[in-house]
Amino acid sequence: MSASTLERARWRRAAARAVPLVLVAGTLLGTPAQAEPLAPVDGAQTAGDAIFPHVGNGGYDALHYDVDIAWQANGLVGNIMSGELTDASTTMRARTTGAPLRTFSLDFEGLQIDSVTVNGAPATYERVQSAAAIKFKLIVTPAEPVEGEFTTEVTYRGTPSTHVDPDNSWEGWVPTTDGAIFMGQPVGAMAGFPHNNTPGDKATWSFTLDVPSTITSATGTGPAAAVSNGELASKTVSPGGERTTWEWVQREQMASELALISIGKYDVHESQVTLSGGRVIPEWSFVDSSLSEANKTTINNRRALLGEMLRRFEGVFGLYPGNSTGVVIDTVPSGINYALETQDRSFFPSAGSVNGNTLLHELAHQWYGNNVSPGLWTDIWINEGMGTWAPTYYNSVLAAPTPNPGAVETTYYNSWSNTAPASSNWKTPPGAQTNPGNLYGYQTYTRGAQFWEALRTVLRDEDFLRVLKRWQVRYAGTSPRADRLKELAEEISGHDLNAFWQDWIYDADKPAWPSKYDVSVSSEPAQGTVSGGAEVAFTVKAVNSGKVPLPAATVTVDVGDVVDDGRLGTLPAGVTRAGETLTWTVPETAVGATASTTFTVTTRAASDDLFVKADPVTMGGACVACGGLKSAPKPTVSGTPTVGATLTAEGAWPQGTTLTHEWSVDGVVRTGATERTFVPEPTDIGKTVSVVVTGVAPGRSATRRVSAPTEAVVEGMQAATPVPTLSGTPRVDAEVSVVPGEWDAGVSLTREWFVDGESVGNGASYTPTAADAGKPLTVAVTGERAGYASVTRTSAAVEVALAEQSATPVPTIAGTARFGSTLRATAGTWDAGVTLTYQWRRNGAPIAGATTATYRSGLADLGKRISVEVTGSRAGYESVSKVSVATAPVVRATLPRGRVKVVGKPVVGRQLGLSVTRFGSGHRVTYRWYVGGKRVGNAKKLRLKKGYAGKRVSYRVTISKPGFTTVTKSGKVKAKVKPRR
Repeated sequence: MSASTLERARWRRAAARAVPLVLVAGTLLGTPAQAEPLAPVDGAQTAGDAIFPHVGNGGYDALHYDVDIAWQANGLVGNIMSGELTDASTTMRARTTGAPLRTFSLDFEGLQIDSVTVNGAPATYERVQSAAAIKFKLIVTPAEPVEGEFTTEVTYRGTPSTHVDPDNSWEGWVPTTDGAIFMGQPVGAMAGFPHNNTPGDKATWSFTLDVPSTITSATGTGPAAAVSNGELASKTVSPGGERTTWEWVQREQMASELALISIGKYDVHESQVTLSGGRVIPEWSFVDSSLSEANKTTINNRRALLGEMLRRFEGVFGLYPGNSTGVVIDTVPSGINYALETQDRSFFPSAGSVNGNTLLHELAHQWYGNNVSPGLWTDIWINEGMGTWAPTYYNSVLAAPTPNPGAVETTYYNSWSNTAPASSNWKTPPGAQTNPGNLYGYQTYTRGAQFWEALRTVLRDEDFLRVLKRWQVRYAGTSPRADRLKELAEEISGHDLNAFWQDWIYDADKPAWPSKYDVSVSSEPAQGTVSGGAEVAFTVKAVNSGKVPLPAATVTVDVGDVVDDGRLGTLPAGVTRAGETLTWTVPETAVGATASTTFTVTTRAASDDLFVKADPVTMGGACVACGGLKSAPKPTVSGTPTVGATLTAEGAWPQGTTLTHEWSVDGVVRTGATERTFVPEPTDIGKTVSVVVTGVAPGRSATRRVSAPTEAVVEGMQAATPVPTLSGTPRVDAEVSVVPGEWDAGVSLTREWFVDGESVGNGASYTPTAADAGKPLTVAVTGERAGYASVTRTSAAVEVALAEQSATPVPTIAGTARFGSTLRATAGTWDAGVTLTYQWRRNGAPIAGATTATYRSGLADLGKRISVEVTGSRAGYESVSKVSVATAPVVRATLPRGRVKVVGKPVVGRQLGLSVTRFGSGHRVTYRWYVGGKRVGNAKKLRLKKGYAGKRVSYRVTISKPGFTTVTKSGKVKAKVKPRR
């Protein structure tokens, strides 16, 4: 419901309460008479707007519109696409705001009406069309007067018209090269659909747009799109694919002048944008397909910044009021030479217009102009002034690497200063303009922006920014009149703005640029804890921080705490006293100059409550540091007062407070001790420590607080006292060092070594003796530092290990690995004093008794490998055993080269014998005799038988001996066996 409707409703409720009192006057004890029903009336055919007196209507409040159109492209006429609405309807749901309506009117320009129904029943209607008077009325007479909520449906068709404003700009339906675009500001929305055409009557909307799926223009055939406000609820292609219906739903309140319908060949972009607080909304953007790739890149680069821009504006205006965002860029005829803040997604006629401050201008309108709309068109300066001011503030403050609010002031002061008082630009007051042909002139944009900066100068930043947000919260979704803005600014600031408002909004001349000044209070010493009998000098300053001279201003000073705890001195000129308040009349002060006054107070006793507070009374004043911080905490000192320990000044000061510290020992200020922490020194032992904390909070004067003294400082405890370790494993005859670890800086260390608890030395290292072997070794390290208790740390005990021999060669074996041969071990050169022992091994196993340097191989060694282990022993040293490389397997010995001889003659009846000689002793001989190749005996001798006659005798002798290789000798008797004679 709009603000004007709310006002009417409040008036109506008040009137209803008053009527019964009149009716029962004099008869209060009787039954009250029932109020008679209101007679039906004709709804007003105006919204009461001085600029458009015949636009807008009265008697009802529009709640919701359903706009349903079918648009058909009829081909190119020249380079412009012709088209028509083949079928269209608008359904308005509304509520009466007073008496029942026997007639009511809508604004509707052009097109042919087919029917009008009210609450489903046919209604009669009349049309009044006067372009000269900007009056296009559809006057509806329902079958029955309407009261409360009612619904009106109008069906229509035809070729829609372009509405031309008095300033010759185009709106309403405008054909383009590939479709059509519909926009409605200020009043052209009535050329698209019947409705209550005033920004003071907002409603929710739905737009159902039935359009061709493709469009053929001079650049060829391409896919078509239809875009409107709100969110895309559905996109439905007809069964044959020739047409597509786009349904857009606007759930937020919207004035008809912010409606958008655009049909054409578009590149459609859909994404998401993240707002402050993590809220995510959809983005729909529509970019004319015929634009160059370079222009499309420019547009997409700007689209990528939408989230960042909106989040920054949210910091100034409050949460983004819409449920989606985006931009629409279309190539349009020159009659549309402007961008427009169509709700949710603004319209731009070119890539260039979206690339500059115009995008920021239109985004700012989503709050100022869209969320909160003008009550009447005479209030347009509020939103257009803000739309002009906001980009400057964005670039200089919100998006600047180093925010510079002063640059905004300079921009608009120069704009104001450079326009001469006699300029015609000042002749039209923003809040009293009546000429629709000059609606978008200097007074609306430039003077409107100057007004916002002048208001910022008058209210100063804190209150000004509160006004910007509160306006959006309090009047979200409505259309308040401009006087509500003045009332809000007065409510927040406490200033009477009547004269300022008259000068800037209603007077037809150049307004005065307001002055501003910064007030501060300082004292010596700082406010807060002051010793008894001290004189405190308070100085109040007013700095002219504005652009124009400061006329006489008034500053008050609250001295209630001062007069409680001290005595005021003689007041300076220009300062008067009334009770606990001093009033200072600030003299006229040049730009950049400072006016000041000083008064003194003598304290009666030490006090924690010696404070004053200044307050700028005249508009334009701001407190830079207007008084001490009475809530400042008395500091406490945490930590133990010991030498080397850190003491910390504690106290919860307000966020943003700048603190300085001054530490004292026994009441004497310690030079250089100005940090939050303090570390007592050895010379401080037996003395107390205290701290003075002085805080400067935003908008506050320096405030001084003093802590209570600590207990007397005592010896410190060393912090880093590590347990020493040894540099390695302690061994006999090997030096071992102590590793003391990292002690505190400035600590002197001494060392003492112990073996089995007995002191053995005090150097940095110690070399164990043979007598120390197997005993525990420790080292004690004592750290001493002035002002600190000495500390002794002892290492863990480590048993002294035997020394390690250095020369431990691997033995070698001389000799041949053969049965009966002697092998000799060569031990190599060992350390002096080492005793060597031997152990021979067979295939790695010790050979019993083989413990000398030589070894004679026996039968058990055959086929085995022989090695020798040499062990070196020395007192205080670890024994070391080294094993030689094993020999090759032990082989058998070779028998001497002997002789086998046949004894006897080969005659039947005689004996043949074999003589075996020269094979040494201890061997064994076996014999084999053969006659004619057949074995006939195995004795040493062979008797020749008769059957052997004529045959040859042969033999085989085998000589074997343990440990030796067996030898076989074979031979034949030279002559054959002869018969006996």
